[in-house]
Amino acid sequence: MRTSKDSFGYKEGFLIGGGLIIVGLLLELSVGPVVWDAFAWPVNGIVLAGFLVLIALTYILRKKVYAFQFLGTYQAAIPAMVYAVVLTIIMGLTRQQVGGTWIYNMLSFWPFVLIYAYIDVILGLIILRRCFRLQVSGFKWKRDIPFLLNHLGLFIALTTATLGSADIQRVKMICCVGQPEWRVLTQEQTVKELNITIELKRFIMETYDDGKPKRFASEIQILTKKGENIETTIDVNKPYKMGGWKIYQYGYDTQMGAQSQISILELVRDPWLPWVYAGFYMMLAGAVVMTLMVLWRRLRTASRKARWGYLALAVFASLFAYFFFDSYNTKTLVPALQSPWFAPHVFVYIFAYTLLGVAVVIAIYGLIMKRFKGFKGNSQPSTLNSQPDSLVYVGLALLTIGMLFGALWAKEAWGHYWSWDPKETWAALTWLSYLVYIHYRLTPTANSQEPRAHRLSVWMLIISFVLLQMCWWGINYLPSAQGSSVHTYNTSE
Repeated sequence: MRTSKDSFGYKEGFLIGGGLIIVGLLLELSVGPVVWDAFAWPVNGIVLAGFLVLIALTYILRKKVYAFQFLGTYQAAIPAMVYAVVLTIIMGLTRQQVGGTWIYNMLSFWPFVLIYAYIDVILGLIILRRCFRLQVSGFKWKRDIPFLLNHLGLFIALTTATLGSADIQRVKMICCVGQPEWRVLTQEQTVKELNITIELKRFIMETYDDGKPKRFASEIQILTKKGENIETTIDVNKPYKMGGWKIYQYGYDTQMGAQSQISILELVRDPWLPWVYAGFYMMLAGAVVMTLMVLWRRLRTASRKARWGYLALAVFASLFAYFFFDSYNTKTLVPALQSPWFAPHVFVYIFAYTLLGVAVVIAIYGLIMKRFKGFKGNSQPSTLNSQPDSLVYVGLALLTIGMLFGALWAKEAWGHYWSWDPKETWAALTWLSYLVYIHYRLTPTANSQEPRAHRLSVWMLIISFVLLQMCWWGINYLPSAQGSSVHTYNTSE
C-alpha cells in the first residue's frame, strides 16, 4: 500500500535523473564511451526484446513498488526532459567529433545515452498505462488518438533508430567514366567488394550565371550477378534504390567542375528504416490531428471578436511565412535545396515560429502586467482555454511536422534522416523545451492559483523561445557549426 513516505515529486525526479548522470560519468571513467558497433544484429534484437520486457515488468510491478509507479508521472518525465535539454545544449555548443571523448562525442557519452534511454522507458510506461486505462474508461478518439499517435510514434522511432544505427551500412564508391567499379570504401577506410558493378557513363553539371552549381548528376549503368543491366541517372535528392541499397550522388572532382570524369556515389543500407518511418508517420498524423483538434476547439467556443482575431493571426503568420520563403527562394539554390520537401519544410517551420512568437509576447505581457488570466486552464488538453497554451500546442505540432519533413528530406538528400548535425541538434532541443512547457502546463501545480507557478510557466516559454532563436539564426554564429553542418551551403555543394 502507498504511504505518505511514497509521495515522490519533482525533487525525487531530479534526483533520479542526477543519479543517472553520475552513473553515466562513472561508466565513462571505467569502461569508456558507448560502443554502438557492439549492438549490431542480432545483439540489438536481443536488447530490444529485453528492453520491452523490462518496461512490461516495471508496469506490472508498479503497484508493489511505488518507484515504478512514479516513473509514469509528470514529476518523473519533466525532470528527465530538462536533463535532456541541458545535455543537448552542451552538445549544440561543442564541436562533435567522430572518435571524440566525453562531451565532444555526446552520442557515445554515457550520461547522454542513459538520460535518453530513461525518457524512452518513461514513454513506454505512459503508453502502457494509457492502453490499459482504455479497457476501463473506453476509447475516446478526441483524447486517445492524438496521444497514442504522438507517444507511440515517438517511442517506435526513438527505439528503433537508436538500436538500428549499428546495422546501417554507409560506403562510398569512386566511379570513373568508362571504368566498371565494384569496390567501395567503408567508414573505417577499408576496401570492400560489392555484388554489383557500377559504370559511370557521363557526369552532368549545370550552373547558374554566376558559376554556382545548379545541378550535378551521374548517368550510370548497374550490372548485377543475376544478369540485370540497369541504366539510370542519380541526382542530388533523387537516389536510386535496389537490393536494399540506396545509391546517392555524393560528390565529384570539384577542380574539374563540369568537365569532371569522376563521380563519387554513396551507397546506404538501413534495414531498420521501415520501423523508423512507421514512427515518423505516426507522429506526423498525431501532429496533424492535434492541430485540427485545438483549432476546432478554440473556434467552436470563441466569440465572434476572438474568431476575427484568430483569422488575423493566421493571415499574418501565413504572409510572414510566405514572404520569408519567397525571399529565400529567389536565391540561387544549391542542388541540396532543390527538393519538393523544401517548400513545406520551410513554410511550416516559419508558420510555427510566428505562432510561438505571438505566444511568448502574450506571456511576457502577462508577466509584466501581473495578469495571468491567459494561463488559467485545467489539467486536460481537451479543455484548455489559455491562448498561449493553444498557440504553443499548434506551434509545437507544426514544429513536429517541420522537423519530420526535414528528416524525410535529409534521407533523400544525404542518406540519413537524423545525424545530429548542429542545426538538427538545436531543432531537437527546441522541440524538447516546448515539450517540457506543455507537460508542465498539464500538471495541477501549474494550474493552481500560485503566482510562482504562473511565473515559472512564463519563464519556461521565454527560455524555449530563446532556444528557438538559436535554432533559427543563432546557430550560424556558433563555432560548433562552422564547417561541420550540412545546413551551411556553399558553392562546392
